[in-house]
Amino acid sequence: MLYLILCFLLGFFNSSLLSLSLSLPPTHLCRPEHSSALLKFKRSLSLAYSICLQELQIPSFHETKSSDEGTDCCKWKGVVCDNKKGNVIGLDLSCSGLIGSLQSDSSLFSLQNLRWLNLAGNDFGNTEIPSEFGKLRSLTYLNLSLTGFTGFVPPDISLFVRTIFHLLYLQNISLRRSPNLIGYLPETNWNSSLSLLDVSETRFSKGLPGSIGNLKHLKTLSRFHYVFTGFIPSALGNLTKLTFLDISGNMFQGQIPDVFGNLNDLSSMDFSFINFNGVFPLSAFNLTNLTYMKFFGNFLHDTLPNNISGLSVPGLFFCLPSLEHLDLSSNKLYGIIPSSFFDLINLTFLNLSSNNLSGNIKLCMLMKLRNLEFLDLSFNNLLSLTRCSNDVNSTLPMINQFHFSSGNMQHFPSFLNASKHLQVLDISNNQIHSSITKWEAEGLEGLGTLKLSMNFITSIEQIPGNYLSVLDLRYNSHQGSLPTPPQALGYFLISNNGLVGEILSKICNLSFLYVLDLSMNKLGRTIPDCFGTFNDQLSMVVLRTVKLNGKQLEGSIPLFHGDIQNFNGTFSFRSLRVIDLSQNDFIGHILPELFENSKSMKDIQVEKSDPVYMGGDYYQDSLISLIVLNFSHNSLAGNILPSLGKMLQGKIPMQLTDLTFLGALNLSHNNLEEQIPLANHFDTFSNDSFNGNSRLCGFPLSKKCGNNQEPESPPSIVADEFETTLVWKIAAMGYGSGLVLGLSMGYIVFTTGRPRWLVKMIKRNPQKRRRINQNGRRKN
Repeated sequence: MLYLILCFLLGFFNSSLLSLSLSLPPTHLCRPEHSSALLKFKRSLSLAYSICLQELQIPSFHETKSSDEGTDCCKWKGVVCDNKKGNVIGLDLSCSGLIGSLQSDSSLFSLQNLRWLNLAGNDFGNTEIPSEFGKLRSLTYLNLSLTGFTGFVPPDISLFVRTIFHLLYLQNISLRRSPNLIGYLPETNWNSSLSLLDVSETRFSKGLPGSIGNLKHLKTLSRFHYVFTGFIPSALGNLTKLTFLDISGNMFQGQIPDVFGNLNDLSSMDFSFINFNGVFPLSAFNLTNLTYMKFFGNFLHDTLPNNISGLSVPGLFFCLPSLEHLDLSSNKLYGIIPSSFFDLINLTFLNLSSNNLSGNIKLCMLMKLRNLEFLDLSFNNLLSLTRCSNDVNSTLPMINQFHFSSGNMQHFPSFLNASKHLQVLDISNNQIHSSITKWEAEGLEGLGTLKLSMNFITSIEQIPGNYLSVLDLRYNSHQGSLPTPPQALGYFLISNNGLVGEILSKICNLSFLYVLDLSMNKLGRTIPDCFGTFNDQLSMVVLRTVKLNGKQLEGSIPLFHGDIQNFNGTFSFRSLRVIDLSQNDFIGHILPELFENSKSMKDIQVEKSDPVYMGGDYYQDSLISLIVLNFSHNSLAGNILPSLGKMLQGKIPMQLTDLTFLGALNLSHNNLEEQIPLANHFDTFSNDSFNGNSRLCGFPLSKKCGNNQEPESPPSIVADEFETTLVWKIAAMGYGSGLVLGLSMGYIVFTTGRPRWLVKMIKRNPQKRRRINQNGRRKN
């Protein structure tokens, strides 16, 4: 949203400055020296396909077809000339795929009449910004965002001041998204014509200079994701034209300064993650034009203000009648939510999560926010919802996401069943002690994510949502048989309940299933043979300890692909990464064909992007590169691999050393022999991984091998085709009395949600999580 606002401003300035040039066709041809300079500049760089235009949201203001020698350069793409002399006055080369170094002798700097220059979204090869930009004294707009410039701006800061910020007519300068660009804003007499300053996502340091208050025409100041330190100068309050202020993600000190008294035009302010503490400045609540207000992730400690100078409500927040987006999450606010919040009838986004708020929110007050699309009141332990006598048919008609996790809610929010736009409902970790009736679940047809974990729900008569993709019912008191989930479900998590009966074959109809967790229930006694019909997307199956009071799954492990005699090499579980069937009563043989084509367990690549699940929430499948295969604590018999002989006997195959993502290994208490291979990371496993094999020798065991034989080297050619296709990623396969002494730490994290600090590190957008006790219950 912030980018869109900023880009709108850029486009507005562009159209205003060049409206005269664009309204009439040029009457003069491009000057020959300008045409030559442009062609020379083009030839000095390489061209590549660029897709950054959509990312930067920067429109080209002048579209033409060619830049051929001998044609009028005023008709070339991105070139604007004046109508009298044919001078090139505007050049928009944003996202043109230009690659190369921009040197100080570039012909670009000979275009002395340039007023508008946009080079954003090209790659100038980690070169420094040439000081020759200072020769373009007519510039009013300069955009060098996402250009790969590096170093200081330029190295001589005094030269930078003289050449860039003292350009007489410069009104707009953007250097954003240049993470290797180093510099600071100088303490100097600034050019008073500057209206847009964007140095966000750079490595500019130090603080805001007091002289920034001289920029009387500044409308946009953006310095987010910065390494800014120090204090906010009081001179910031002199920027009376300011409409957009974003200084989030910095390292400021002290309290929020009282600088808002004269910023009457301010419409958007973001002070998130800037290390502020203390109380709210009163002047922040007199900004009648403010639509966007964000103070996320600071150390504000106070009650939410409800009055000023002894006056009664409407209070401070009612003095912000235009407010649409309010985020005060992850602070130290306490007390009740004042009634003035519910007079902000234009609000579409309200986030008060992760504070210490308390008291009851009356639904009849909440329903006044008819335009609300996003509401998050999570992680306020003492906060609850209560009904009013006249709110029977009330609802939030526009609500899209409703988050009330880790609070004191005691009933299912049935008032939402008339909310046709609701897609995400998270009321996990509350005090709901009842069943969810069919009537309460009706009307939520568009629901895509439902999180009810860590409550005391005893049953659900009807799972809401025809298009539900995420259902989390873990750690409840759900009794009876396994509920039939909607066919669009991708995540089905119902572990740690009291489910009984058979695992019905209906579950095999979930054609989009990605993660299935039925563990810690009374389900039994066999796994349906139809499990082999699951689609290629299935990534995790957890049936661990599907028991209570000795009732365990038993029988043979089914052929997941169906009849082996009709097997054509098409295996369903190509995406499967986690199988946990431990602590049951399975018998029989583990067939090699079970995993022969399971490519995701053989070929692992490190994910370059952060795991995404439910909008960035950390969850148990977020460690997607983890490979777990756990068949321990069963009564399985027979050979694991033909080349290993009976009961895991013989040498440890060198193929196991290729499993570079192996988190833990347990080969203890078998009949293995000879040298333990030491290739790759195999020497990182402890002595416990190999105990109970009397004829095994070598590191890490204390028993040395005879004749001081060297560890076997990895073979250059694998002759056995079967062994090459069956490269196992084994996390725990102790046989018989062999115990699984530890799956990887990642597996522990995604099945228990602990430790909390590690969970926070893994998440893209960190959110507070309440610690879960060993049995999965929260503190009462």
